[in-house]
Amino acid sequence: MKFPYLASVLLASALTLAPLAHADTLAYPSPDSASFMVDYPASWSLTPGEAVGDYLTLMSEGGTTLMLRTVSGKSEEVEQAVKDSIAYVQENYKNVALSEPADSTQRGLSGFFTTGTATDAEIGKVKIGMAWYALNDGSIGEIWFVGPADDADGIGEAAAILDSLRSP
Repeated sequence: MKFPYLASVLLASALTLAPLAHADTLAYPSPDSASFMVDYPASWSLTPGEAVGDYLTLMSEGGTTLMLRTVSGKSEEVEQAVKDSIAYVQENYKNVALSEPADSTQRGLSGFFTTGTATDAEIGKVKIGMAWYALNDGSIGEIWFVGPADDADGIGEAAAILDSLRSP
């Protein structure tokens, strides 16, 4: 699948589903010291990380999984986080096809994203979206999702969650 087409599908899904119906707001890493916030459907399950910097996981009823965390804003640590995330995708999925990173601005936050497709050994074809944004506290917000290709609702909701990313 070509990148412009996938980006258009994700954008259309985000616009269709935004704002999220019955949305809950998540402040990461905590409401008292939030680096960023997102809105997510109340129907999604939430699994918190054990410590700041651990991934917090959101999962749709259809199996789309979204991971969120912060990493240090130091350039070498950001580069390593991006490499680690892409390596994880390469190691855990087959037929991985990711777009070239594209610069992006999200609610005043500068960053970049990539989208793609892959094959999961258990569920088959999946869609992937990964993004990193500079946050007002000097850290980087990392947010990415992987969803079964047939979970159109979950993938659209994941795109809307990503679109809701903002500073507190």
